Amino acid sequence: MRIIGLCASMYLIVVGSANANNGDQMVGFSALSNAMGGAVTATPQDVTTSLSNPAGLATLDLGRSNTRFDMNLALLNPIRELNGVSSDNDIYVMATGGFAFRNSSLGDRLTFAVGAYPVSGGGVDFPSHAFTAPVNGSPSPVSIVASRQSLRIGPAVAYKVTDNFTLGGNISLVSNMMSVKGMTNFPTDVAYGASFVLGATYDITDQLRFGAAYTSKTYSEDLNWNLNNGAYSLSFDDPQTIALGLSYAPSDRLMVEADLKWLNYSNVRAENDLITPPSMPDQKLTYGWDDQYVIALGVKYALTGKYSLLAGYNYGASPLKEDDINNNIGVTAIVEHHLSGGISAQMTKFTTLSFSVIHGYSNEMTASVGPPTKVKFETNLASLQFTYKF
Repeated sequence: MRIIGLCASMYLIVVGSANANNGDQMVGFSALSNAMGGAVTATPQDVTTSLSNPAGLATLDLGRSNTRFDMNLALLNPIRELNGVSSDNDIYVMATGGFAFRNSSLGDRLTFAVGAYPVSGGGVDFPSHAFTAPVNGSPSPVSIVASRQSLRIGPAVAYKVTDNFTLGGNISLVSNMMSVKGMTNFPTDVAYGASFVLGATYDITDQLRFGAAYTSKTYSEDLNWNLNNGAYSLSFDDPQTIALGLSYAPSDRLMVEADLKWLNYSNVRAENDLITPPSMPDQKLTYGWDDQYVIALGVKYALTGKYSLLAGYNYGASPLKEDDINNNIGVTAIVEHHLSGGISAQMTKFTTLSFSVIHGYSNEMTASVGPPTKVKFETNLASLQFTYKF
């Protein structure tokens, strides 16, 4: 049973977010939001506010005809090491997209949006000489190949209650996909569920805006695997979060924002039960993750009417500590500091191109309990965004 529990806990290897961080939604979902370091709770940058704070849709610039599309293509380069051995998987392609519109026949105060956003995902491919595990009482080399993807698709709506107060909501279909190959092979399984987001913004003055958003945990069905010796199942949800933001625009050309976010990992990553075939006792997987607090700072400056520069910084202490490393078997989701920059350029009357790069600075940990397993992680994410406002 120790072997089964050890293999199942390898899922945590791939919990690192597709947005180049060590926790879900820690940075952003687009080139513009990443360039701001993820500080977009109060003042939205694009349609991806549907997922970060849907109330922001009510104040988002949708163009003269109140129709906007935002499409993103990104390359993620995670650099992971387990006991000094690199993972072979180090390039991932991601895409996000959404559109928003207002219709005068439904009232100018209502804004609608639909989008698809990968929230977390990726994978590792560590060769057998990176890790040893007890097999039949003796240490044996074990290769670790794992993948995970969490995707959210759904509509959002925002309502401008007054000229300075907005409310919004989002509901999403959640697709949670996992596979792992180690001492036991769990093939790819997809579990479906739902989540929701509620948000608000309030203009304190013409220059100062406050934003708040609550994202529910995902309510997903269990992952299920039918192996030769019977059926296994595991509950694996993403955490609930609360985000607060304050933006300040002293002029038409400059805007700065600071956000604080809480991710309730202790509710979904402290421990989980692996349900095993009737002939075996169920296994409790103790991951030991703590709640995470994230600070994000962003600035946007319009050089001219067509060009803007953006920069951001993002920090969140790793939700797992040294005494958790061997309970998470090679998990590399430990990056804490991110620095980002980007540029946005209006190409035609209706289209804008934006480009950003975000770097997660290298961090490493060595297990303080059990074998001295060492993990190291840094990451790069380059994003290109196409915006169409009609």
